[in-house]
Amino acid sequence: MSPETVRRAESVADRLALERVGEYRFRGRTHDGPARRSYGGEVAGQAVLAAGYTAPADRPIHSAQTYFLLPGDTTVPTEFVVEPVRDGGTFSTRRVEAVQKDRVIFTMLASFHRTEEGLEHQVAALDAPGPEELPDIAAAFAGYPDALKWTSTFLEALGIEARFPELPARAQAMRGAVSPARQRVWLRTRTPVPDVQLEQAACLMYLSDLLLLSAATGPHGEELRDRDLQVATVNHSIWFHAPLRVDDWFLHDQHGRWAGGGRGLAHGEILDRSGRLCATTLQEGLIRRR
Repeated sequence: MSPETVRRAESVADRLALERVGEYRFRGRTHDGPARRSYGGEVAGQAVLAAGYTAPADRPIHSAQTYFLLPGDTTVPTEFVVEPVRDGGTFSTRRVEAVQKDRVIFTMLASFHRTEEGLEHQVAALDAPGPEELPDIAAAFAGYPDALKWTSTFLEALGIEARFPELPARAQAMRGAVSPARQRVWLRTRTPVPDVQLEQAACLMYLSDLLLLSAATGPHGEELRDRDLQVATVNHSIWFHAPLRVDDWFLHDQHGRWAGGGRGLAHGEILDRSGRLCATTLQEGLIRRR
């Protein structure tokens, strides 16, 4: 095979890449094929990049709160407009709006903090088998072809590998079972991501959106199986505690803390292989009977 026919596999970082079109304006890529609803994690990850490009280089991102206002279109360019809200002595704040066809589809408020020493402790603990001890997707979902097709399709489309200590809520529902309001998943990107802290953080935002809200649907498996539930993220927050490589396995331990009034709330803790808590997530979304 000639070198011209061999292309480097696209990474998650490639998907998030931005073109700078102004001091505080950036443009994301479009995707080939028919129009589809944008993956929320992709828009959020690009917003992290846009904000980080305008923040002081010595201040890594430590938190981001996002709102998904309108569905995005994968075939329409997305512009990210950054407002430099404040640069203080140790903290910087940035507001980002994602715009398609002159409509704001997403907003984010992000904070950046100069690295410093401080008190340290964590409560979260790693209590799952390691990824090498768990079966791959094909083996884990053996006997459940619908669940296998659904899971492998979206993982492939997003460029993500996963290992499940237990079948996730959606897969449980497909086989007619309810499940606890907790799911755990080992994740990593399929291809390497540059060893740049901002890009790693943006890619972690991308991966952190995966499956989280569905943790609140486990006890309602029948409705989920029958597609009687409309599930969509309304807001997603993440706090970055320690650097993490997204192209190495990490665990997202997800808890569906509450559901009611047409909404659900899920909380997650992201730990690396050593058990260090690297990020905390919180997501609220629509969980509505159709």
